[in-house]
Amino acid sequence: MKPKYLISSIAASVGLGISLVTIVRANTATANDVVVKWQEGDNSINIQKAIDSGNATVTIPNVGKPWIVGQRIRARQSNQKIIFEPGVLVLAQKGAFQKVYDSMLIVQADDVTISGYDATFQMQRDDYLNPKLYERSEFRHNLVVRGSDNFVVEGLTLKDAGGDGLFISHGNKDKDQDIPERTFSSGIIRDIVTDNNYRLGLSIMSAKDLLIENSTFKNTSGTRPASGVDIEPDHEWQKLVDIKFKNNKYINNDRNGVQIGLGKYRGDNTTDISIAFDGCEIIGNHEVGIKINTHKPEFYDGAQGEISFKDCDIKGSGENGVFIKSDHISPEETIKIAFENIKVSNTGNKTDESFPVTLFSTKKPGMFSNIDFGENFVIEDDVDRPGLFTSNFTRKQGLANVHGIVKINNPHKQPSFLSDNLENVTLEIIE
Repeated sequence: MKPKYLISSIAASVGLGISLVTIVRANTATANDVVVKWQEGDNSINIQKAIDSGNATVTIPNVGKPWIVGQRIRARQSNQKIIFEPGVLVLAQKGAFQKVYDSMLIVQADDVTISGYDATFQMQRDDYLNPKLYERSEFRHNLVVRGSDNFVVEGLTLKDAGGDGLFISHGNKDKDQDIPERTFSSGIIRDIVTDNNYRLGLSIMSAKDLLIENSTFKNTSGTRPASGVDIEPDHEWQKLVDIKFKNNKYINNDRNGVQIGLGKYRGDNTTDISIAFDGCEIIGNHEVGIKINTHKPEFYDGAQGEISFKDCDIKGSGENGVFIKSDHISPEETIKIAFENIKVSNTGNKTDESFPVTLFSTKKPGMFSNIDFGENFVIEDDVDRPGLFTSNFTRKQGLANVHGIVKINNPHKQPSFLSDNLENVTLEIIE
């Protein structure tokens, strides 16, 4: 197969006197490569035809002008690398993406790489919020991965979406299916930036063997959860297995830096959770740095497993630095949360009901359980309040299986009271 430009061949390019740069670019392409040709107006069809060709590499070159796209583009060919060259701006067309689930790019195949170092996907966020122009939606995402195995998303800046910067979930299901054939996605997200998106920077509904590294999730605002990252399944057959975050930043999001919601994840098909955060800067989020809801009250069929945080710096949160909601009927049958080398500083200055760390239970029966703070959990605070606060119902119903050492550096030295009802609690609070 000859290397080619989409729409024009090398021979035609020479015959028409196309610039030497174009000829060199085409001549240096390898077999099974496509370089997409830019055109005025909507480039969706050009890019889609290149992807649908099935060629191993599809390149969107930097032509010094935005690549306008007016409709969804789907990556549905396996074993394909789609490269957005440095400086490329893929820009959503004004007035387009009218459907409530219209996203810019959707990955629906295995072994697909979306590579865009110093390239940007940008939507028209402010237009989507105008009810005179658009039906309200929180699902106009920049980039969606659905049921893809071994995908890679790298280098891109994803901004101004009407939903999420990046959405990771299961595959589509037929109308007669209760459970899709692909119940999760797996792969690598690295070196990306999500910025000024309407709902979330990164949403993970279902994933297994997923690595997220060296990325920044910032400035999310508009509609709940309005957080940097949200991990929140809707169905018991979805997966949260072997998900690893390494060296990421979560900055200035309207609500939370990291949010994990497991209230809907229960039932016979749930599997043990394994989520690890290793190296994180969680800075200036307007509500909570790390917020975890382990399950719905009174349910005991949720997933078990572990969520861990290591080497994390949490500072400047408007409300709580860390907020954990847990009230399980059987402490032995719920998720475990572990911390190692954590610093919480200058948090909780937005309201009088905020604290560096809050352990929260509801009025439903159940104890707060299964937290290990590790041996170096440090709270830096100068407000006259407890560094570690337990809600009224947590104090009443008690704590079980809570361990570690929490060091509180606060000149007011207000004590942190846990509960009179403690089961297997060895937590040491140093004030």
